[in-house]
Amino acid sequence: MLRAFGALPTEARARQMRDRDYLWCLTHMVLDREEELERLCPSCRAQSQQGLCPGCGRPIAAVEGGVNPNFDLQRFAALGKGETK
Repeated sequence: MLRAFGALPTEARARQMRDRDYLWCLTHMVLDREEELERLCPSCRAQSQQGLCPGCGRPIAAVEGGVNPNFDLQRFAALGKGETK
């Protein structure tokens, strides 16, 4: 939320905000986004709601995070069971 307004958490204006202020801002940001989408034609609206890469514009998968090629799932499972080797 603070990033949208270019504010740092240590600034006086950010410290004065309460939970209800953040909720109010977030609600109005969502409403503003919906109004922007309503102004678009159906084709442009559908395209704007797709998850696109900001660098190349290609569609991206709907997954959170990335894939770490160095991640060892077997070792992770063993550590979860308390095994150290």
